[in-house]
Amino acid sequence: MKVTRSSILAYCGRAGRLLGRPRWLAGLFLLCALPTGLGIALLTPIDMFSDEFAHIGRADALRYGEILGVAAPGTPPGMARGFVIVNTGIFNVLLNKEFAAAYPDKPVPALARRETEAIKWDSRPAYSPSQMVEYLPIFYTPGALGLLAGEKLGFSPLDTVYLGRIAMLLAFIAMGTAALALARFGAALLFAILTLPAVLNLASSYNQDGMMLGACVLATALLTRATAAPGRSWFAALALLIAVVCAKTPYAALLLFCLPPLCGPGFWRRAGFVLLGFVPPGLWLIHCIRAGFIAYGRAPYQPGPLWPGGHDIWLTTVQPHDNLLVLLAHPAQLIILPLVTLKAFWWATWPLLLGGMASGNLRIPAWEYPCLIFALAAAALEALSGRPAGWRVWDAGFAALALFAAFIGMEIALYVTFTSVGLPYIEGVSGRYFLPLMPFSVFLLGYAGSRLARLPHLAMGWFCLPAMAMALVNIYVLPALMFHVFRMPGP
Repeated sequence: MKVTRSSILAYCGRAGRLLGRPRWLAGLFLLCALPTGLGIALLTPIDMFSDEFAHIGRADALRYGEILGVAAPGTPPGMARGFVIVNTGIFNVLLNKEFAAAYPDKPVPALARRETEAIKWDSRPAYSPSQMVEYLPIFYTPGALGLLAGEKLGFSPLDTVYLGRIAMLLAFIAMGTAALALARFGAALLFAILTLPAVLNLASSYNQDGMMLGACVLATALLTRATAAPGRSWFAALALLIAVVCAKTPYAALLLFCLPPLCGPGFWRRAGFVLLGFVPPGLWLIHCIRAGFIAYGRAPYQPGPLWPGGHDIWLTTVQPHDNLLVLLAHPAQLIILPLVTLKAFWWATWPLLLGGMASGNLRIPAWEYPCLIFALAAAALEALSGRPAGWRVWDAGFAALALFAAFIGMEIALYVTFTSVGLPYIEGVSGRYFLPLMPFSVFLLGYAGSRLARLPHLAMGWFCLPAMAMALVNIYVLPALMFHVFRMPGP
């Protein structure tokens, strides 16, 4: 058979279409994420993920029906209920010596590991501090079920904690696999986001941010299937986003992605359901305000330059009331502070957004960063070929404003609840807080220019290849990194 340029292009097109098939992407994600995530989960010491002490306590309390948080004995009246009741055996695991010996990135001493393995079950309740009581604990359910199963199956407390990690990972993989199988467009970008090292690191822990990202990706995929008339995909996406916003109310603007097309049929019906969707997170926010936010302690400090009162006072905590006064005195800072902080700290944020491992102090090998950026860029090009049904340019503009509002909400929440009073920037911003926003970019890229999709013989599936290659490589690289740093074989 004569080989011609047209036959080669036709073959490449068929191969590219095969690569871009949703089921193929879903299967490859499952193949890559499961061994990579298991390696990370089992080779990372207990408490070594971001805030895992508090997250494990929240999950263990959930299996006993503890949702609202409690005040420990001796807590002064009026203070926030910043404790949860957990099993004493699990609590003793959380106080393990290997964390103190290995933090932030040192080998686990053999003696510390043996002492942690020797911890026995203790049915007495213990009060564990957890700032996570301010989050409705929807996304801790898999971890709670894993902890319950481990105890009932006769596992040791240490092995039970690892089983909870695996349960969280499996739930994330299930959502990611379903999202890739269901997405009508943008699947390559969703795949690239789901397989980022920082994402798989979060998904392998009790940190609810991993589960929240999985829910956002699945909601995005369902919205790519939605039509103007609300159907099953639309309602499922709305339910997932309500769960996300209940877990972290600063992301409330993400619910607005269920409104477009703004001029399409059924808009007022969609608007009514979206309005109802704000009710559950609104009720949870009211509960948090009534119960009181946890006041974070600080070394004695004087208020920053934005403080509208006297600067000769000394403070030892961060009180939301005080920073709300700052914002009332300087309303323009609602926009200025997030943008200034993003610009000032982006140099430290983006490496953790892509490749922050363990508690965020550990980074992936330097050679991975340009490869991951290229993979994300290529996958973004694939997203140029798809648009939601019935959307127009103004719908994309509205979606961009909703995404910006979610970004502002996340940053301002950190300013109010975590930043020392009156500072001209925001403290505590982590790369992982940007991850739930990334999947929704697929709704904007189709309007950034779609000429690429019109080129003859072009199969958009080829743009998945860089992300696929990185996912396959990281099956070995990421677990090997954790083993090299912590030198532990897992439970």
